Amino acid sequence: MNIKLRYLAFLLSISGWLFAGVPIERISAAQDVPYFTNQDIEHYKEPSDSRSSIPRPAGTETKKESAARLQKQKEGESWCKKARSCQKRIQKDQEDVQDIESALEDLKDAKGRKKASLEKKLVKAKKQLGNSEKDLAELEDEAHRKGIPPGWLRCQFD
Repeated sequence: MNIKLRYLAFLLSISGWLFAGVPIERISAAQDVPYFTNQDIEHYKEPSDSRSSIPRPAGTETKKESAARLQKQKEGESWCKKARSCQKRIQKDQEDVQDIESALEDLKDAKGRKKASLEKKLVKAKKQLGNSEKDLAELEDEAHRKGIPPGWLRCQFD
C-alpha cells in the first residue's frame, strides 16, 4: 500500500513539474477548440458534391449494368453450347465403339473380311473418341485460362 502512495505522489510531482513552465493562457487556449458550421463548409464545396447520395432501390439497374449482365449471360450460354457439343460428340463416339465391339463379339469365332473390317472400324472409332475427349479437355483448359467459371461449361450460370 505504501508503494502505491509513493507512486501516486511521484506522478503528481512530475505532472506539476511538467505544467509549471506552461503559461495559463496556453492551457485555456487549448480548451477553446474552434468549431465549424455548414456555412463554413459551403465555401469548399465542389460541383460534384451536389449529386444525390441516395441509393437506388433494390432491383433497379442502369443501362450499363443491364448490358453487362446480358453480355455475361450470352458469353455463358456460348461456353455452355461449346461444352455440350463436345459432350454429345463424346457420347456418340462411345456408342459407336460399343456398337462395333458388340458386333465383333457376335463374330468372335468367325474369320474373314467382315471381322477385319470391323476391327479397323473399332480402331478408328476409338481414335475418334480419344480426339473428342481431347477437344473437351482443350475447351476446359481454354476456359480456365480465360477465367471462365467452371459452372458455365456445365450450364450452371449462378
